[in-house]
Amino acid sequence: MSIQDRDSMKTPPATGAGSSASVAKAAAKPVHVDTARDHFESVLFALVLALLFRTFEAEAFVIPTGSMAPTLYGRHKEAVCTKCGHTITVGASDEMDAETGLLHEKTRIHTAICPNCRYLNEVTSALSFNGDRILVNKFPYELGNPSRWDVFVFKYPEEPNINYIKRLVGLPGETIRIRQGNLYLWDGKVEKILRKDDVDKQNAIQIAVYDDRHAPQELLQTGWPERWAAVAQTGGEDGVAGWNPVESVWKQDAAQRTFQCQGASTAELNWIRYRHYVPDMAEWQLAVDGGQQSPVPRLVADFCGYNTYSGSEPPVGQYPNIDSHTPDAIGAGEFWVGDLTLNCQVNIAATGPQAELILELIEGGIRYQCRIDCKSATAVLFKQTADREIELASAPCGLSGPGSHHLRFANVDDRLVLWVDDHVIEFGKGAVLDQPNALIPNLPTDDDLTPAGIAARGLDATVSELVITRDIYYLANPSDSFFQKALAKLLDHPEEWSRRYAEEAIHKDTAVLQISADGYLALGDNSPRSRDSRMWAQSLQSVPRKFLVGKAFFIYWPHGVPFLNDGRGFSLVNYTDTQGESVKDYPKYTIPFYPQVGRMKRIR
Repeated sequence: MSIQDRDSMKTPPATGAGSSASVAKAAAKPVHVDTARDHFESVLFALVLALLFRTFEAEAFVIPTGSMAPTLYGRHKEAVCTKCGHTITVGASDEMDAETGLLHEKTRIHTAICPNCRYLNEVTSALSFNGDRILVNKFPYELGNPSRWDVFVFKYPEEPNINYIKRLVGLPGETIRIRQGNLYLWDGKVEKILRKDDVDKQNAIQIAVYDDRHAPQELLQTGWPERWAAVAQTGGEDGVAGWNPVESVWKQDAAQRTFQCQGASTAELNWIRYRHYVPDMAEWQLAVDGGQQSPVPRLVADFCGYNTYSGSEPPVGQYPNIDSHTPDAIGAGEFWVGDLTLNCQVNIAATGPQAELILELIEGGIRYQCRIDCKSATAVLFKQTADREIELASAPCGLSGPGSHHLRFANVDDRLVLWVDDHVIEFGKGAVLDQPNALIPNLPTDDDLTPAGIAARGLDATVSELVITRDIYYLANPSDSFFQKALAKLLDHPEEWSRRYAEEAIHKDTAVLQISADGYLALGDNSPRSRDSRMWAQSLQSVPRKFLVGKAFFIYWPHGVPFLNDGRGFSLVNYTDTQGESVKDYPKYTIPFYPQVGRMKRIR
């Protein structure tokens, strides 16, 4: 994957945020004498106000590249997976010449991997869209200091005439250590994990692992295992970490993508679990060709769907850890990610005398459970190791008796968080997981092949909308291809993966960044493809205070959604290639379209 040398912000030709409001306000003033001079002065005054507002308050920008995906999209393609129906969004800035705006036909994107089912889709004819248009507020940084985790715009230290956008992760004078995907304050001996204090911000930047609402039915019909299944710990070699499919009170409706539990009269716990049976491209090809498959579960890794595309040739200045943008070289993630979030919809129809619902996440072989007593509406957090169980915290959660609730349970940044119907349950300090020795790598076990589960007893209930997401994995050294490729081959063997990682991680997956006294550290959310503080010259890794432009706060125009003509609209203008020829099958602008309201939102 080559380092992007075009990882900058573009300012649209239109005036900044608030300009239209200023013009409208000026235009609304009464005109006492209807003369040409009055009109000229009114227009001039409105333009001056708009310019002042842009200069001192807010400005509009266009995101050109994908360094902040999935928080912000640069130029990208969108398609629907032909096997599972999940939306595919991949970066497409490599197709374009940054200076001329012309299309490189040799790097035009032809295929992309679905982030949900991993099928390699043909996307040559898929429409491309310009990046998100955002508003950047300059005012907060003029009166106060930036905050950690802000998405901020700044002047690139090596070329101050260029604007960049990243996430602010380090403050003046700090030493930041990147280790095993997390960020830490570091003094050379002791490290303190940096948590996103706003748990809604934590939730907003999660990356999809699997959405059961979009199961690949064609693959499943060939005998590929469902990722979610009713299981029990019966031992044996056929199961995953001792969990084997069983007949139980849980019944799956494969068409509706639900699990129904008829267990109001039972006192035993019955489980459904997620097994990370993720196919690679070779296994998909076997399924399509009717060949014999050998499915194996794998560790959840730092797969980034936005980056998994291929063209006929690699882009100029390619990332050093990808040999080429051919399908064989598309990275499927190499580093194990243990920071996961479990999402589901639970509809409780009836409760028995011991009504209990359990949500479980596993990290490094340690089980973290949220046990919900459906009689007292109390949630209790537990930590289970091989030899003991510890109660961490409890809190009222409002979930009792029959009813429908959306639940979200997260283990991210060494902290457990429970949401009930998008309301955060306050557990206090007990939900914070203090690691006894943070310098020792947290390594996966076989239990991490099935890292999420839901159990019930004393309940008649239906579980649906099962979604697993993960936290950002910050790469310390994105360019070490040999180490990463070696790890990728071991994801189905946690013990071997752990051994290899432990041997080399201190050198290969650790970095220490010292921030200057008046500087800030900038990292992109799309860590594998972000040209940020990690890669700048050591003397320029900090962004000086004087180079800050403002805080990104709102996506005001993601891109229009075409309709008619099978959802493609009708072409107004086609792309022009670097030879000056119109690319007839590649529309640049289409009509009609409607606003994509769902992505017009505050930036977290």
